[in-house]
Amino acid sequence: MSSIGSRIKNARKRVSMTQRQLAGKAFVSESYIAMIELNKRNPSTDVVIKIADILGVSPDKLLIGEQQDRNVELYDEWKALMNGRTPAEIENANRLVRQFFSSLDDLKEHERA
Repeated sequence: MSSIGSRIKNARKRVSMTQRQLAGKAFVSESYIAMIELNKRNPSTDVVIKIADILGVSPDKLLIGEQQDRNVELYDEWKALMNGRTPAEIENANRLVRQFFSSLDDLKEHERA
């Protein structure tokens, strides 16, 4: 899994921006950006939000990486599937999903035994 520093560096390079340019726009020092990218400093939430805005990416992408993007995609897909469903239909769907994962867990447990 990549670090926040490498994700910031990659995003910065994708927009062809130097550390100096990013630092100037984020109102921090160039050495601070370098330390973040080397994983020697952890940026504050405010700095991550500024950097994300400057680089045109979501703060989540910088903080968490691609896994978060996949979770958001899945959430959006589930939300679309549930749109217009009755509360009873949604509860039935949740019950089926819980049963499915419970069965998977039982199967894994059985395989370990």
